[in-house]
Amino acid sequence: MSMVYMQAVIGRAVVDSAFREQLKTNPAAVLDARQLTDEEKDALKNMNWDAVASVGTDLDQRVSRMVLHAAGCQ
Repeated sequence: MSMVYMQAVIGRAVVDSAFREQLKTNPAAVLDARQLTDEEKDALKNMNWDAVASVGTDLDQRVSRMVLHAAGCQ
């Protein structure tokens, strides 16, 4: 079940820059309150959160283009 919580942390980090910054600067404060195994916490603490930020930026750009295309603004 903790995999769901791990995915939730990663998903939020992709879209929430303030949360991502907390993970970078004080991961224990963010992760200790969640139902994760010690191994999962270690994996999340060692993630490259700057790389995750670029995923969020890319996703935002793609979604924006899709919305504009759907609205007929090509």
